[in-house]
Amino acid sequence: AQDFLSHPCGRKFRIATHLAPPMIQLDATKCANQLCPPEAFGEDGGLTYEFIQHKLLPQLIQQCKDAGAANPTVEFDWYLPAAERTSATSAVNMVCNGGFAEKDVQSSHKATNLTCPNANPSAASYYKGPSPAGTCAGIGDPSCVSPGPDMVTGAVHVVAERLLQLQFSMPYYAVSQITVVRPDTSFSIADGILNVFRCFRLDLYVGIAVEMLIIWFMFMVVESTVNDDIIDGWGSYVDTFYWVFSGIFGGADKAPITIGGKIIFCAHAFFAVIIIATYTGSVAAFFTAQAAVPTVTGFESLQKGAFSVAVRGPIWDTTEEPPPYLGILAAGDSPEEENPSIQFKLLQSLMRASSSTKFTMVMTRRMESRAADGVTALEPAAGVDPCTLEGAQLGAYDQVMCGTKVSDSAPDTLIFDTPSVIYELNKRKNATGECGLVTVGTTFSPTGFGVGFPARTTFQVAFDSAILNLTTRGVMDELVERYQIATRHSMCTFADANGGLQMTTSEMLGLFIITGAFIVIALVHGGVERFTFTAKARAALREEEQRALVIDVPKEDEDHGKGGPIAVPGEDVDAKEAEADRLKALAEAEEKAQEE
Repeated sequence: AQDFLSHPCGRKFRIATHLAPPMIQLDATKCANQLCPPEAFGEDGGLTYEFIQHKLLPQLIQQCKDAGAANPTVEFDWYLPAAERTSATSAVNMVCNGGFAEKDVQSSHKATNLTCPNANPSAASYYKGPSPAGTCAGIGDPSCVSPGPDMVTGAVHVVAERLLQLQFSMPYYAVSQITVVRPDTSFSIADGILNVFRCFRLDLYVGIAVEMLIIWFMFMVVESTVNDDIIDGWGSYVDTFYWVFSGIFGGADKAPITIGGKIIFCAHAFFAVIIIATYTGSVAAFFTAQAAVPTVTGFESLQKGAFSVAVRGPIWDTTEEPPPYLGILAAGDSPEEENPSIQFKLLQSLMRASSSTKFTMVMTRRMESRAADGVTALEPAAGVDPCTLEGAQLGAYDQVMCGTKVSDSAPDTLIFDTPSVIYELNKRKNATGECGLVTVGTTFSPTGFGVGFPARTTFQVAFDSAILNLTTRGVMDELVERYQIATRHSMCTFADANGGLQMTTSEMLGLFIITGAFIVIALVHGGVERFTFTAKARAALREEEQRALVIDVPKEDEDHGKGGPIAVPGEDVDAKEAEADRLKALAEAEEKAQEE
């Protein structure tokens, strides 16, 4: 094992680089002839770049020193694919085909033989190992030992299919897939206000209003002139309408006294009971039906084909027999030669495993969007709407976000690597202040990112030892925290705590607003009425008290002098009678104020 640890020593490894933020991110304009220098990566070259270049490389060098290697130097050069740099399959194919040319990134993805041409010793591209350190300065350099790259990394999944093509190190990062959807923005404040009324149609509300007007008119004719409980004068109209209105809710304001009035009251009460019972059942059914509307709750929601999912991969001729791929092809903007992504292959394997599983797919060339030139990446920014940007070539993220704004066949969802999704959605949230997309459900299909080598490599043991040493020391955990790509770091996650089975305050907002409005109106009117009544009552009370203090003397006599009113009562005035008169005057004043 110690001998294997020294195998990378004194070697230069040319890396086929899968450009996949946040694992690998760089400024491609600083790369020359596909070779990217350290300044192209900057300070945030991505989790994979930092792990491989700044953590794994020093560990390999240390292992060489510990093994006593004559030349402990190990070097890494990073090369981008000639085309489709954001496709992991392109980078993998560079190693399989043993070259850096554009033709080397393509694969015959319909072929059943998945072995790499580079695995054939008689092939011109047959791998002869890495070049000595300090040599092989670029593509075409005659000092290079092998014509193609020595390894591949990025967001490269270690899966069974690729194990038939390459020899992989142990995974350095565990990864899974996650589902992304547009957030449901259909519910608004107006919906919350109107929800409590939507179980009845407008024509039914009109019918209820007509019934109330008829009953009101009949009560005015039959009851208002004989029923002492109804206020006299113009107030009778309001009082009678309140009687009818309260009756529709099952709370009668007063009782009729005529036979005709009692018959009318019974008819109105019967109508009210039926309406109340019907409304109670209808509002429950209405909200239950709303909760039962199919929505995407996770990856399981996609497996019957009810919702379309965007994945990177090729389109195909749906009339071909047998079809080259399974599933329903809803739409797509990718060519038939497009390299299939790991997500596309996952869906195909699930459909092969179960005949009841059927995915509706929208095929796309890339995850990111580009400007009309097809080269410039469209970065999220406040005030920039990719859905309306003329000539924009939308990637999977924006196709889902824009939805029917751009196409009737736009995908409902997408599935992709969890760290990439969280990084992208958080970046959009920070740039625009909004979550135009959200993750939904739990993660699924766990795999791992690893380093791939040509078949029959002798370097796997040394790389495995270095990766194991670093991961057990928590190096990867530190990088994950730095790049904020764990599920706990997601800013845009859909979580329905009620599961759609319970009504929320927002859904019943109308009930609270209407009730609150009545309470406020009552408080305001009550305050005004109270103030007005108190002022009138006090004025009337003062007037009656003055009158109670004035005593008429009917005639002249020796005890009281001249007849007429005097301001101060004499000794013969009974105090009890004066108090009784005062209380009576107060009661009359209050009654008079109420009538006014």
